[in-house]
Parts: sequence; structure tokens; C-alpha cells
Amino acid sequence: MAADYDAPRRRAEDEIETDSLEGLKAAESENSGVDEDGEITESFDPPSVDLTGEELNVTVVPRQEDEFTCSSCFLVQKRNRKSHEENGAPICLDCA
Repeated sequence: MAADYDAPRRRAEDEIETDSLEGLKAAESENSGVDEDGEITESFDPPSVDLTGEELNVTVVPRQEDEFTCSSCFLVQKRNRKSHEENGAPICLDCA
């Protein structure tokens, strides 16, 4: 049997009840971790990974002679990726 993907989908009866304003409010209060007064009722546990002693070791290389900085996305790219200039500022092929 062929499926008609443009036909509206049938819903279960419990989903139809949430279409009303009262049903939506009830569903929101059941699923939310915040009560009616705006107080947080569920606890939040931050990730257990301790990153305080970690360092980022990145070597920063200055822009080379054959590179430019795109004035739209601010990425440094090779000259062959240059599309055009707008108001004297270069634009890369991705942003053009």
C-alpha cells in the first residue's frame, strides 16, 4: 500500500487533550522543574569532570602573506578563497 505523506497525521486521544490551554498548562507543570511561583523544584547536578587544572596549549601563528581575514566571518583564509571586496574589506567564497 502506498503512503500518502501529504495527508495529516492521526493523533492519539491523549495528545488531543494537550491542545487546550488547560491541557498545555498541566503538561508544562508536570514536565517542568519550576513550580508556579518560579521556584526551582528539581536539583541540578553539574558535570562531575574537574577541569580546573587543565590548560589549553595552542600555538598562535600570525597571518601569513598569502592569507586574508574575511570581513564577514572573520576567519583567516588563503588568498585563493577570496571572492571580492566590499568597501575595501575582503569577503571569502563561503560568505559571498
